[in-house]
Amino acid sequence: MQPKTAVVIGAGIAGCSTAYALAQRGVNVTLLERRAEIASEASGNPIAMLYPRLSSDNAASVFALAAYMHSLALFKSLDLDATEFNRCGLLQMGFNVRELARIKKVATQNHPADTLKYLTQIEATSLAGISISHDALYFPDAGWVNPQRLCQRLTEHSNITLLTLTNVVNIMKNNDIFLVYSDNSLTLSADIIVIANANDAQQFSQTKHIKTQAVRGQVSQLSATEISRQLKMIVCSDGYLSPAVNGQHCVGATFSTDKNDLNTTQLRISASDHQSNLNTLKTISKSLHNSLYGNIVGGRATFRCTTSDYFPLVGQLLDSAALKSTPPRPTAAAASLPWINGLYLNVAHGSKGFTSAPLCAELLACLICNEVLPIASELAGLCNPNRFLLREMGLKQLAKTLAYAQN
Repeated sequence: MQPKTAVVIGAGIAGCSTAYALAQRGVNVTLLERRAEIASEASGNPIAMLYPRLSSDNAASVFALAAYMHSLALFKSLDLDATEFNRCGLLQMGFNVRELARIKKVATQNHPADTLKYLTQIEATSLAGISISHDALYFPDAGWVNPQRLCQRLTEHSNITLLTLTNVVNIMKNNDIFLVYSDNSLTLSADIIVIANANDAQQFSQTKHIKTQAVRGQVSQLSATEISRQLKMIVCSDGYLSPAVNGQHCVGATFSTDKNDLNTTQLRISASDHQSNLNTLKTISKSLHNSLYGNIVGGRATFRCTTSDYFPLVGQLLDSAALKSTPPRPTAAAASLPWINGLYLNVAHGSKGFTSAPLCAELLACLICNEVLPIASELAGLCNPNRFLLREMGLKQLAKTLAYAQN
């Protein structure tokens, strides 16, 4: 039976898109955010890039392409203007031997030309508006989005009530109803709960078994020059550079998990990370590097949430204590496992949240409302939030094949 009410915890792109997907189905959603503004943490960069990274015809590539196509369709449907969502196109460059081999392989996989196509260095230069150093994959519909405006647009739905400055400290279940407690004494009840607050998802007793990792990332903002303003699209090598938006380029982003590095535990801006971002320009275009090298005017550091296998954690949660007390057989049916009915997760989108989170929100809404899933059940199973717990219990095959047959 479809729920009537839901609480979604966290108002970044995962939480906002989940709230929207449920609201579209008639569910009354209360969206909770601990900050004063939505999209304030990992989802709060000046602009976010929308594009897929593809390699061989494997599950990760199939998922990435499906997520990209879903986000494109969703963002188009929201009637965002060109200052909020701009499909300027994107070039992924073959800037070394491995990357050149990857993009050539992707180009042979019979994708439609309006999805992607291979360009020579000369063709890429002609489209980009500036001198490009390598052959590239061209994604004509890829682009950038204003994160805060997108999240605001998603939460304008009449079935969504947004409460900011609300930090959830406890979740309890009373019969079939969930109770949500905040640190300012607010208590809410709902039929279902979706936890979408990234690395903080592990703070609840029901979620201690999930495995995520905080990854520090920093973007640099560069004031545009006469030369750099000619860049018409996003260009990627081992990082990305946006075209000028409001007179500034975004370049990034760094990726750091080294706990011995002080910068990984802090969000202060790092000069060495700025330098790393500037070095990205060398592999994109020498003329851009020379033009923009001294033009850093700001930056932003955040902690992304990711997993060791780079798939997000999306779906209904298991009762880990009950699972451990009575371990299932490796061939157990999904429906026989101790699910916490009504408690769901949508986290760990890493640096690709604006590409992957909307599809995962749709997946979750379909699961909750007993609809046909938007992706193959095998792909949905790879996102199961309990997979690391099952692997630790020696149930690797069950973790690998478990899909969404629990309802």
